[in-house]
Amino acid sequence: MKMIINNLTGVFKDRSRWACLCLLWVALAFPVTAAAERITVHDFALYEGNTKELLVADIRFDYQLTEFLRKSLLNGITLRSEVRFDLVWHSDWWWNKTEPLDSIVNELKYHALTRQYQLVNKKSNENWNFSNLATALQHLGKVSKHPLPKLPESAFKGDAAIYVEAVLEPRVSKALGVQSKLSSLFSSEKHDLTSQGVLWQLTP
Repeated sequence: MKMIINNLTGVFKDRSRWACLCLLWVALAFPVTAAAERITVHDFALYEGNTKELLVADIRFDYQLTEFLRKSLLNGITLRSEVRFDLVWHSDWWWNKTEPLDSIVNELKYHALTRQYQLVNKKSNENWNFSNLATALQHLGKVSKHPLPKLPESAFKGDAAIYVEAVLEPRVSKALGVQSKLSSLFSSEKHDLTSQGVLWQLTP
């Protein structure tokens, strides 16, 4: 397999640089929002499969749960994780164009009777059991040799890139019989965790 060189230097135009500076200012000015980013990316690589249109992803995320999410998990709340892969075309004249490419969805639960953490892949229904939360989160954060769908021809035209982001959110199971007011507490985005977004440039 032929490795694709990830070179983001010089990709963004001046306007993009100003946008990044504005986002940094917002993060510093509003620490509550910045604190919500407890998912960090440690390793990120895309490489070619059989053809340049078929890419394979290797990523390692580090999930740091808040105390609220840890306690919620122990009390029967499900944590839903989604790794999103989007195609993005940069535009100097209009909004960037974005198309969903793929996603990896997992759910993490705690079973009090067995004292086991169960991780379930929602697409393949494959599941794993762990005796401690740290090991479960480590497995959750590992994306190894994940094949992406075939890229369209338009992905290699213009200023195109693949944008990757991970989100983790609490979900209330209907089986718990949780009242609607309490359920709305968990559905609020204020408890969601979001990683920093990373870009993989497709076109020179």
